[in-house]
Amino acid sequence: MDVNPYRLLDLLPAARNMMDYCQLQRGEHVAIFADTLIPPLVVQAVLAAVEERGCRPAIVTTQPAGLSWRQGAEPPRAYKAAMYASDVVIQLKSVEAQTFPRVQETAMIEHDIRMLRVPLGNSIEALTEEWALFPFEVMQLVTRKIYDQWTEGATTPGDVVKTIRVQADNGTDLTATYDPHYVIHTGFLFPKLMPGQWNQFCGATVGIELFKDANGTVVFDGLHGEEEYKLLPPAGSDVVHPLSEPVRWIFEDRHCRIEGGFEAELIRRLVAAGGAHADILAEIALGVNPKAPLNTMPTRRSGVTHYAVGSTTGRTPNPEKESAEVHTHGHLFKCNLWVDDEPCIVDGRLAVFDDPEVRKVAAKYGDPDKLFEEAPY
Repeated sequence: MDVNPYRLLDLLPAARNMMDYCQLQRGEHVAIFADTLIPPLVVQAVLAAVEERGCRPAIVTTQPAGLSWRQGAEPPRAYKAAMYASDVVIQLKSVEAQTFPRVQETAMIEHDIRMLRVPLGNSIEALTEEWALFPFEVMQLVTRKIYDQWTEGATTPGDVVKTIRVQADNGTDLTATYDPHYVIHTGFLFPKLMPGQWNQFCGATVGIELFKDANGTVVFDGLHGEEEYKLLPPAGSDVVHPLSEPVRWIFEDRHCRIEGGFEAELIRRLVAAGGAHADILAEIALGVNPKAPLNTMPTRRSGVTHYAVGSTTGRTPNPEKESAEVHTHGHLFKCNLWVDDEPCIVDGRLAVFDDPEVRKVAAKYGDPDKLFEEAPY
């Protein structure tokens, strides 16, 4: 019989780090949602960290997230009750997909609930890896600075147009223009997680979800995030790498032509089924955590950029012009990226890692060079 080499104490540092990410305060009610693929020892570690903070936990076990929420499925009453009765929700998930997002978002807005989403895969080892120990304070500051660069302080839609250019040695060369009001993020813009907000434990993404124009080519290193990708190797995953041959998205006036092997053919079929606007560039985004694993969380890895065509209902501010039935992704591991000719990524590394303020904060947690060094996985 195999013996589990990990003990509860080995998992506590990462579990305690989760508490920093959601700023748990004594006496708060915490709902821990764990899907059935999450190992029980991981749930116990999070439970122990919650109780250490003097908080009141409840555990709810759910099925892994899939496509059911896209079809309007309603959650069990116990799920709703736990969600609405909480001050903080911690979601332990085997995949990045959301579970019943409409219920979550309504509860967060109406009841000032804070949320931490924690995609862990289905292994105990996840909570012993470096990405799970990356400091919240550093993550927040890096995210804020990238967001400010991409928006330049824009707060309302207007006539200001910014330009983003991505270039890589594999033939990628894409230029797009956007209204900076439509830069989006997955939490971390504030030093403290506020009521009604959520963070992703493995790291932030900063991106754009509405473009005025896009021309050029992106050559992908991998695909991610589509249920249909489970048909591709590695079996059972929605992260596909390596590809059998390069997949190219060639943009003319925002519209995409897809070239490549059998992976590209799958994307063509998805786009063909997605309606008139499914081939429009809908997203360019980057990750910020240098320790995020490329094989399971490429979109969270610092310097990795990801792209999508097809803006699904609820994502676009112009549904009558942009809405599609699909939103499909690919990613690029290493590139150079400029915003209005100011470098954001240089040879695959975030330029903000050399910002003096960022390095000063990072030094509180050890050697900044080690903290910002990319993990080998």
